[in-house]
Amino acid sequence: MSNIFERPLPDGTKLVAELWGDDFHFPGIMISLQSPDGAKTGLCFAEYNSCRPEGKQVCVGAYAQNVDDVTYYKSYSDPGTESPDV
Repeated sequence: MSNIFERPLPDGTKLVAELWGDDFHFPGIMISLQSPDGAKTGLCFAEYNSCRPEGKQVCVGAYAQNVDDVTYYKSYSDPGTESPDV
């Protein structure tokens, strides 16, 4: 089974979903935007972070255009929209 899934978009780009990690080291899914020339830009991800407290291990993160680091990272089970732990 492939660990990469692609969805072509009308403008010639693709949304690409990739499984990453292993069963113990931040297993997750990364969603990227791939340009027609093959360059990928990270959009968002979901991962299992075993360093988090019980019940808060599933986390989501997002990137902003032209910013290399994660701009949002929070446990999926946390209420609210603030992201103090990026």
